[in-house]
Amino acid sequence: MASSLILPVRTSSSKIIAMKKPRRRQYLWSFFILWLAYGLRLYRIDFQSIWWDEGHSIFVASHPISQIPTLPAMDVHPPAYFALLHLWTTIAGRSEFALRYLSVIFSLLTVALLWRFAASIFRYLHPRSLAPRLPCTFAPILASLLAALSPMYIAYGQEVRSYAMITFLALGSTFALWQITFRIPTPLFRWLLVYTLLTVACLYTHYFTIFLLLFQNLVWLAWVLMPSQISTTSPFWISRLSRLILWAFSQLAILLLFTPQFMLAMQQITSYTNPNLLPPTLTYFISHSWQAYTVGLTIDPAPAQWGMWGIAGIVAMSWLIQLITKQVRLSPDFSRLISNFLFLVSWFLIPLAAYFIVLQRQPSFEPRYMMFITPALFLLLALGLSQIPPITHYGLRIKPSALPRPASRFTHYVLPLIPLAIFLMGAYSYYTNQTYFKDDSAGVAGWLAAETTANDIVYIDVPHPFHYYAERRNIPAPTRYLFVDIHTAAETLAQEATGRDRLFWVTWRGSDTDPRGVIPFLAEKAGQKSGQLDFKGYQVQWFNLPAESKTTFSLPNTLTPINATFGDTVRLDGLAFGGVENSTTTPINEPAWATLHFTLLQETNVNYKVSLRLRGEDGRLAAQLDRDLLNDRHFRTSAWPLDNPALNQAINVYTLPLAPNTPPGLYRLEAVIYNADPPYPSEGVTGHENIDGVAAVLGYISVIP
Repeated sequence: MASSLILPVRTSSSKIIAMKKPRRRQYLWSFFILWLAYGLRLYRIDFQSIWWDEGHSIFVASHPISQIPTLPAMDVHPPAYFALLHLWTTIAGRSEFALRYLSVIFSLLTVALLWRFAASIFRYLHPRSLAPRLPCTFAPILASLLAALSPMYIAYGQEVRSYAMITFLALGSTFALWQITFRIPTPLFRWLLVYTLLTVACLYTHYFTIFLLLFQNLVWLAWVLMPSQISTTSPFWISRLSRLILWAFSQLAILLLFTPQFMLAMQQITSYTNPNLLPPTLTYFISHSWQAYTVGLTIDPAPAQWGMWGIAGIVAMSWLIQLITKQVRLSPDFSRLISNFLFLVSWFLIPLAAYFIVLQRQPSFEPRYMMFITPALFLLLALGLSQIPPITHYGLRIKPSALPRPASRFTHYVLPLIPLAIFLMGAYSYYTNQTYFKDDSAGVAGWLAAETTANDIVYIDVPHPFHYYAERRNIPAPTRYLFVDIHTAAETLAQEATGRDRLFWVTWRGSDTDPRGVIPFLAEKAGQKSGQLDFKGYQVQWFNLPAESKTTFSLPNTLTPINATFGDTVRLDGLAFGGVENSTTTPINEPAWATLHFTLLQETNVNYKVSLRLRGEDGRLAAQLDRDLLNDRHFRTSAWPLDNPALNQAINVYTLPLAPNTPPGLYRLEAVIYNADPPYPSEGVTGHENIDGVAAVLGYISVIP
């Protein structure tokens, strides 16, 4: 059949020319793609600031290698990347460029290995008699181009994180497994060694390798159950028993090599929990993951929807055409086509499905955690598109496919350009769309360096990456990370901020250090808010402080008992409120404040919010503040344990700024508790003064001119 598809070349010299030209073109294409990928990853590599996750990597890597595996900061992380980053920084330095360049290297290696993987699968799908004479195929070109242009690969090729590294290692591990189970190469044990070492390296880099191992072991199982056959590349029989022994040997070797980290890994994985996170819905999980792996997450919704589902359609259409026609370019064996298609689809879907199941128990959804499955998507795209069109190339003329001529031309010239254009659109948005830029940590540090003096004090609610930028920007004011404990915050500020001119409070958009707003509450009670400035991802507030004694910063020493029960779940049982100098009078330009104590009466699956309102005699709202009801661990009410009195009670503080045009008069302070989720139903209040059965009346504050 193969001979009927190939027209003989007239002379041996023309054969040589036909061989050399495709090979030369391969080198040119691979050289161009690698340089393109390199340029895209170097472009603006240090333009955006180091952000929190990168700062965490830098912090961990700054410790001695022997200490890295057991650091408290290594909550759910294995040590390989951080140890490598430690060694890298001793050679390359600690600039943004140098720190991120390590990921550039792994990202380029991924592009190169995808070329090799795509070329290997393409040659396997075609008659071996043609293998020496095949021209440069489009499959490796398209696969490596997709990786070079991938917005996700570019983004994480420019971050001080392990995702570029784990993607390369997982690709190498899976490529070695494919060689073993599909090609049965000689020497077989060399590929088995490569597979084992790379898989172990994956485990030491990211614990989610367990999902990759699930897929790989299913491949091993299918290989063992396949009928025994003689491989064309191996001189001996590969029996089922031999395959079973190889499988068992590889997994046992992986387990033994991972043993030093195994107990620590089990402790990290099982102890990690965040009750404030909710599992994603299946629809959101699929759409958000697919967008991340195709057009990226740094693009506006409208073009993202067109791009991501356009790529989904192209993948489905290209493979559907092949499976229907049963004739792909060189008419490969149909069973080979099916087996490789199932291999790639399983590589993509099985780890993703397992991840979704785990998320229902331990929610922590980020598509980047599963970035190591994306090579399967690029291979599916490249192989699906590259095998449909007919070929006439350098004297090797091949019979056209069964598709009509216009359809063949469309799939040959247009379809491959569409995913490349979509990826390029996503990459362009990554570089230019400021909405999705990283948090401006460097900008905040630079502003603090120019604005503060030695007699100010700066508190930051996140430790990273300010440990990196503070030392590089030489901020004159004492600058430190402050984790807020509501019971000790006033004492901490009294010890450290008394006698200072100004207190600066820097909050990150993703922080849960002070969700109740204790620090602004204390600072505004003690002094006066003098400014606020927003940066990308940050907010800076600063307060003028009076030169007073340590009692300046304080929470109310005692709370007035109260018994306001909302529904049958939450009780408000203590409060203190007022204006300036703890009185119930406040000028228009000064805020009112309140401290409320709550107790949970029974377990609930509802997360409640508290709405604190200041209402005039005419019924108009003069001020309103809505916040989650949080306990001392910052847990929402659905996670409060009734058997722990310290955690099923909570003190929450509120500052209510009045609008400048607020008329003087007597204002009623109200509290409403409602479900934080739609349709936001309020709980009825009993056992205390109320007007409408919903809002508890806490007292009255007089606003004076």
